[in-house]
Amino acid sequence: MDSNMPLHLRHAALRAAHNAREQIASIDAIDDSTLWDMILTKLSPAILSVLCPHPGTTPANDDPNLFFNYGRDLCYLRLVFTLARNSDWHPHLFWYPHIDRCISMIPQYCKSRYYGHAFFVAGILLQITPEQTSDTSLDSVTEQQWWDVMRSAWGYSVHTDDTRYLKLLLVLVDGTKKYMQIASKSDLEQLIENVDQFIEELEGDIRQKRQLHEIGQEIQDSEQGEGVIAAAKELRTAASNMVESFGQ
Repeated sequence: MDSNMPLHLRHAALRAAHNAREQIASIDAIDDSTLWDMILTKLSPAILSVLCPHPGTTPANDDPNLFFNYGRDLCYLRLVFTLARNSDWHPHLFWYPHIDRCISMIPQYCKSRYYGHAFFVAGILLQITPEQTSDTSLDSVTEQQWWDVMRSAWGYSVHTDDTRYLKLLLVLVDGTKKYMQIASKSDLEQLIENVDQFIEELEGDIRQKRQLHEIGQEIQDSEQGEGVIAAAKELRTAASNMVESFGQ
């Protein structure tokens, strides 16, 4: 992944790490302490180097080695999001510095229709709270930027049928409630539309699983999904009340 390696090899290495992200994130399951330490200390900076432009070059407008690149950055964010689910990775995500890189993506991807990027930026930042680290990177995120991340993330939530995202969605509800206090009426109306669509999608998914009489883990996932739906409905109500207040 080193920036001196050919571009296609660096991107291939990033895709390989992305495909193995669940295994890489489960670093605490590795018994070999030497391997454990090597993965934590070597892989984290190597991943970041893929996003850095090749030294001494000026990329053309269509060069995928640009500072921002849609496909590459989404692959990167999905990888870092998965790593951030394990607190063992948190210090390394700050040190190298992945969190700063994610924050730098907010103006590029969270005020546009790149909803997938916004969802994973939200997932990364919400999983790493200031109380867990002495790093001040999150202090640089403005209230407006937080809101841009929260509202944009809900544009992608209708695609998050993966049960691994359900826990994050509960945190996303809380984060949205916190930062929507500065929202415009039009932003709130769009949020309500996105949340309604998310609720409809998740309720339909739960009904389908029950009709198939799926048991075991699926029952647990359904119960967790119902909790997310209840929280999302509370968010919708709060947003609707704010919209009504604009007319008073």
